[in-house]
Amino acid sequence: MMRVLLNLRWILIGFLSLAALGAALAPAFAWLSKTTVQRIELGEIDPFALLPEFMPIFLAIILGLVLADFGESILSKLLETRLIIVMQRSYLERHQQGNVSQDVAHMLFGSDVAKKGFQVIYKDIWTIITVTTSVLLWQLSLGAQWVPFLIFSMFPTIYFVWYFGHRISHTSLHILDTQSSIAETTVRRDQSSLYGHQERYYLAVLRLHILKWLAENASDLVLWASFGLLALLAMWFGLGPSLRDISLAELTALAINLKLLSKPLGNVGRVYTRWQEAYPALMRSLLPQMQQEKKSK
Repeated sequence: MMRVLLNLRWILIGFLSLAALGAALAPAFAWLSKTTVQRIELGEIDPFALLPEFMPIFLAIILGLVLADFGESILSKLLETRLIIVMQRSYLERHQQGNVSQDVAHMLFGSDVAKKGFQVIYKDIWTIITVTTSVLLWQLSLGAQWVPFLIFSMFPTIYFVWYFGHRISHTSLHILDTQSSIAETTVRRDQSSLYGHQERYYLAVLRLHILKWLAENASDLVLWASFGLLALLAMWFGLGPSLRDISLAELTALAINLKLLSKPLGNVGRVYTRWQEAYPALMRSLLPQMQQEKKSK
């Protein structure tokens, strides 16, 4: 996968650069507003007198954001399309056993699913790491005694997400195989078998999205429940801070940080489910022989 991304490095570098440019320019409006207000407070009460000075900057920021958004959108789509093409070519080069229906299904459907695995690498992981670290560091300055509870409440949440991983991967593989069966029965014009495979595909998609919803969204509830249970157990055994000893401001900051922590953990769920969904298609694209051997066993 890293070799594939290195071969697409110029598109990837352009995409990441434009994404960084957009993120850097977004706070510029706050800086411009602050500077304008400060000038007015210093006595320049005529806003129109400030237009010649600040309007070019304002227009430059707007233009930069529009160009960054346009370029990021185009390069993102180009990168996704190029990844699909690479997955299609890799599959045809590496897949030794001829199976027309599976080949067609993977070229049209499996390669599109496989690209999601790459998005985990170049798009998602770094945001989870930085946001989680930031929340924990902020909590250290606001109420360090609650940090262990925040950390330990993450483990049941991560296990909850991991629990659905194998099931999501298995269901995704079942969808890929069902797509192959649909292609095969289409070639044979076998209407009854086609309808049966389509219904199985329908139920598999339903199962996949239920599992993904549980892993991505219900994990927030697990985080809050785990934290509350740990806090109550610590109070019961006298091992941690008591809620009676915490001020309203500290309690508010704690609730906000817990909410902030649930966001990157929710992203962990989304990234993990995306990876598990893409994994069978990635294996079929990059290592078809290994997957075939594993399936035969």
